[in-house]
Amino acid sequence: MSQAEKDARQMIADKKAAEAAEKAYNAASKTPPAPAPAPTTDRKAKGGVTRADGCVTKGRTKGRMV
Repeated sequence: MSQAEKDARQMIADKKAAEAAEKAYNAASKTPPAPAPAPTTDRKAKGGVTRADGCVTKGRTKGRMV
């Protein structure tokens, strides 16, 4: 058996071992999945910057007074 064949067989064995380890880890994990986020009902207007320095203008994010 050549070195290339040995390397190929080793890679296949490593891949199978990794898949088996991942399957065992997932089976042993008891953590439930995270819940879906609740839909928000307070919709805000799009485009206005409200945290600048009191200047609410669409498209200007640096807060410059116009």
